[in-house]
Amino acid sequence: MSSTTNDAHRPSMRLTAAEALAMILPSPRLPMAALVAAAPRGDGHAVLALPGLGHGDPYTALVRDFLTDIGYAAFGWELGVNFGPTEHLVASATARLTDLSDRHGPVSIVGFSLGGLFARLLAARMPDRVRRIITVCSPIHEPARSFWLPMAPVFHHWGGDDLGRMAEEIRHPMPVPCTALFSREDGLVNWSACVDSSETADSIEITGPHVLIAQSADVLTILGTTLARPLIRNGE
Repeated sequence: MSSTTNDAHRPSMRLTAAEALAMILPSPRLPMAALVAAAPRGDGHAVLALPGLGHGDPYTALVRDFLTDIGYAAFGWELGVNFGPTEHLVASATARLTDLSDRHGPVSIVGFSLGGLFARLLAARMPDRVRRIITVCSPIHEPARSFWLPMAPVFHHWGGDDLGRMAEEIRHPMPVPCTALFSREDGLVNWSACVDSSETADSIEITGPHVLIAQSADVLTILGTTLARPLIRNGE
């Protein structure tokens, strides 16, 4: 599937309204025991989970519990709330990855929404420390135009002129294996901006609203199967 970066746009109001409804309805009860039983067993390598905008480690707690149960060493980013790619958070996420990879070897990174952009930035800058990345509904193409709200006005809080360089790093093909998940039902991010059609990546469609991506049985199943794949790097 080819990406549509040139005509990236905000999601429809209908889809955004559905996101608001999903936020106020009871969260789905997942069959965790069945999901764990069906997942391939992990090999114990470290997995770093990165939360979306406005969220911290509690957002990824269910995902990390699932990954731990199937045999991985799952970690949060331990940086509080994700307020965007500020100089401080980028530097702190870099230090977090460095520490984990020093202790555990190359780390897989799972990033939700904006967390996926952090994952791609870290992989682009430190490929020797990253095993693979999985982005979940992350607008890797033209994120400022693809979010449901205009993001340009807040750019000066997120690194100013450096943001253009970051956007290029994130958009380019990754030097490590990459899986990009997207949902056509996403009402916060334009789904087409989340597709990665490069040779180092595969894109997988999921269903459901953006606000439930960290509580999705489909996402957990894909994480389990993807992390269990044999590691093949470029040129191998």
